[in-house]
Amino acid sequence: MILITAPGSYTAAPAFSFAASAGLAGASAAAVLGRNVEVGEYFWTEVSAGVLGLYNVTLGPAATDTGVRAATSSLLSDVDRILMIEGASVPTAKLIEAAGAGINPSLYRAAFPYVRGDTLEHIVEAKADERGTVQLISTSVGAAYNATLNLLEGTIIASGGANLISAVATALGVGWYKFKVTAQITATGPGNAQCRISPTAYTGDCVFGIYVRKHVMQKQGTTVNLFPSSDPTSLTFTRQNLADVINTATPEALVVPALEDTVNRLDVLINGRLTATKLVEPVGSGSPAFWQPRTGLVIGDDVEIEVIAKRDERLRLNLFSNSGARYDVTANIEVGSVAINSTFPFPATASIAPLGGGWYKIKINQEADVAGGMNPQHRIFSATGAHPYVGDGVSGLHVQSSTIRINDGPNLNLFSEDLSVLPWAHSAGATAIRSDGLYLGVLSDPTSLGGGPYDDGSAALVDKKSAALGSSITIGAYYAPLLAGQTGMILTNLGVSGSALGLSTTGYPSYGMSNRIVEIPADTEIVTLEPGPNAFGAQETPLGAFGDTTYATHYGSLWAACVAIRLQAPSAKIVMIGTYSGGPSHATHRIGRVNGQGNTIDQFFEAERYVAHALGIPFIDISQSGMGYITSALYMSDELHPNATGSLRHATYDAECLRQMVRRGLFDA
Repeated sequence: MILITAPGSYTAAPAFSFAASAGLAGASAAAVLGRNVEVGEYFWTEVSAGVLGLYNVTLGPAATDTGVRAATSSLLSDVDRILMIEGASVPTAKLIEAAGAGINPSLYRAAFPYVRGDTLEHIVEAKADERGTVQLISTSVGAAYNATLNLLEGTIIASGGANLISAVATALGVGWYKFKVTAQITATGPGNAQCRISPTAYTGDCVFGIYVRKHVMQKQGTTVNLFPSSDPTSLTFTRQNLADVINTATPEALVVPALEDTVNRLDVLINGRLTATKLVEPVGSGSPAFWQPRTGLVIGDDVEIEVIAKRDERLRLNLFSNSGARYDVTANIEVGSVAINSTFPFPATASIAPLGGGWYKIKINQEADVAGGMNPQHRIFSATGAHPYVGDGVSGLHVQSSTIRINDGPNLNLFSEDLSVLPWAHSAGATAIRSDGLYLGVLSDPTSLGGGPYDDGSAALVDKKSAALGSSITIGAYYAPLLAGQTGMILTNLGVSGSALGLSTTGYPSYGMSNRIVEIPADTEIVTLEPGPNAFGAQETPLGAFGDTTYATHYGSLWAACVAIRLQAPSAKIVMIGTYSGGPSHATHRIGRVNGQGNTIDQFFEAERYVAHALGIPFIDISQSGMGYITSALYMSDELHPNATGSLRHATYDAECLRQMVRRGLFDA
């Protein structure tokens, strides 16, 4: 039996001849036509070069042309899409840039014969890898066009040329885009039809590149490729500044069809997790700034800048441009405020909105009042002042994304969510660390997202060198050793029983507490000061008034002690622990008694709070722990000193207050 399979190619049975077959002289065979599919079914067959036709098998059997046509290349693309949806890798080519400065990598068809009157479609299917743009360009007279696609966001960021009709990008899924540039040719002659990695020259590393799986030229309305091949690895293409064009495959990844951009961003905002770039200041005096240059602004253009940022060691982000659309806006990304600086004659409109988790979105709108280019800068500011300032080479802040839109157009920034790569530029010494910060959604749970457990501030207190000044309530076996145990701080206890900070007007010695300030180790990191009840009840130090600065009065003693502690341990954080009242049965250290100076203990309480507030010293109001006049039976052993329950209550409250202070930035620069 002889079986011939060429579906749709025969309408009558062929005749066989064996005349040229040795040993088969006189043989004969009758051909019988069969059908390749059942009646009522369909099949594809090639009807012209690169074009398939769809046929229906009808009674007879007869193959009936349905008139439906498809390019063989489009069917192959559909196969690739199915592979991608199922998470499989897709065969492709990778354009790998050459090494060196000032390169402009290009894969092009040299001396392509442009013909006057043709409407051509220059097409590439591409995907970002380490590089994120692709450009289609021809500079020939009568065939001049160019367009650049941002492969990360699927937006066309530049287009032009005398012969350009349109530039369109179609998402194919999983980061792949079909990029089609249509041009009307007005002159006949050869020219280079180029596919470039970047619209501008840059420094290459012989490793980075983009994926390209098809490069074709066709007349509008047809599917016939006018290039000898669509395969980027074909040697019919000329390579410029390309280290290689290799056959490879895109990485395998389980694919879910992409959500619409708005839905995706909302999902991330509420539930999601993204990484952010850390912008880091240089060592020494500098003006740390990061920008992506823009060109071609026209007076009157509306420019919109949107930045999502979070503080780290630095908490002020200055957004600045002194050309094109000019603005100078400083955002405090700790408290969520913006200041519009009057640097330029036309003030910008600026706003800041909290996104949760310490992240803020800063938005600026400004009209261009200078034609030409602009460098929209992201500048790190220190706690006060502007540029320059002295940096440490480590401190900085986080930027999750930065976009720029002109006249409500698409985002023009390349790698808008990674400021560590080209074409982002930065000032001398400044650096950008990729994926250094974590961007959490408003409702996200760090534990369920794979992040670390909630940090309540405890970690920052462990091994902190602490010194405790105070009365017998501090030096005794009461709250101080328990507080050290709960926090992990390394304690130097300098409390003195029966002491006060200042002058004594009774038989008790003066300055017992303040005399020990000189014993605080210079490298102490936190000093707790418990002024205690003795200034009122034992020494009866004159109360004085706010503004006193010597140990002659209680107000002055508090002031003088804090100043002396700062001089003794310049880097230490000072925390004042307030005094509580003894119980109703205590003879002297309680509310309701007037001492020999005519004062009451609540006046001494007020002095502590007032001076701490005035000097910017964190204050632990121990009365809010529940210890005091009416709870003495619960928490005091002698109507004044804590019992075991009171000591634990005192220490536990102090520890939580310190953790809260840490969460609010106690040990931040």
